[in-house]
Amino acid sequence: MRRFNALTFTGALFVNSTAFACETCRPAVEAGIFDEHFWGRLAIALLPFAVVLCVVVPLHFLERER
Repeated sequence: MRRFNALTFTGALFVNSTAFACETCRPAVEAGIFDEHFWGRLAIALLPFAVVLCVVVPLHFLERER
């Protein structure tokens, strides 16, 4: 049941719209988010998670072998 709740939450995050703004401001907000620097900013935002994952996964498997 716990896994289902996590999957439901993750799915709800992906289904929601990307930016909440009025109809007048929405194009400007989306243009500000999805500009030419989007992928670089996304990579920088996800980098800490990748570093933690690269540290935790080997430690998990080392502990499993013992």
